[in-house]
Amino acid sequence: MQIAECYKILNVVPGEEWLRVRKSYHSLAKQYHPDINHDAGDTPLKEINRAFEELETHYKATDKFQPQQSLELIRQPNKLTNLLGRIRNKPAVQRAVNSSLDFLVDLDSKVFQLDVQKDIQLSGATLKKGASLHFKSGKENFDIKVPTGDWNQMSLRIAGKGESSIFSRRRGDLVLNLRGPMPKMAVSGKSQFSYEMKISRDQIADAKVQTLNSSEGPIKFILPRNIRDEQKFTLRSLGELEVLHILTVRLV
Repeated sequence: MQIAECYKILNVVPGEEWLRVRKSYHSLAKQYHPDINHDAGDTPLKEINRAFEELETHYKATDKFQPQQSLELIRQPNKLTNLLGRIRNKPAVQRAVNSSLDFLVDLDSKVFQLDVQKDIQLSGATLKKGASLHFKSGKENFDIKVPTGDWNQMSLRIAGKGESSIFSRRRGDLVLNLRGPMPKMAVSGKSQFSYEMKISRDQIADAKVQTLNSSEGPIKFILPRNIRDEQKFTLRSLGELEVLHILTVRLV
């Protein structure tokens, strides 16, 4: 079985953290177990088990493998130690431990803010010529290249450069909210129109060509993938008169 197929069977993206791979496996195994899903048979569960075993072998060969954590026993007299050992090895206890670990991972993602947000104001010259921003995260130093172009707001997400988790090895992301000078508005003798459009995130991710039915006819445009909700863009028509069309995008 190919590794790519294993990821697909376990419903995780390639390269996902091992803890999330294991969590998805437990969820699917429970869903397709014959004792719970009588119509599933044992074939789906066999494929799920095989895919998990293949990925476990694959992860053990890399530095991404995080072995399943277990309860640590306090050294006690032999009888008590043996009793605790038998309790620890019971499937129900193992399931409870794994469930607790999964809960901590979810708590880590939903409650604690691991992403670091930074607001950065850029000059018009920087947007025109381009530049690199220098950052330090822990002991690591790195540079981020500022995209050039005619824009005034943009968010960049750099994976794994945020705060470290206290429950797992994962790290949040560094989110840079870049802002440039606002575009010049229409002056006396020129026209300006405002519009709002609802656009789905899937269309933006697929770089779909959008059409604004403006007062001067259709205007074709493509939005950047890192657009934010209620972000504004200035569009110019190709007519004889210089007309500005201010578009506010509503993500759905």
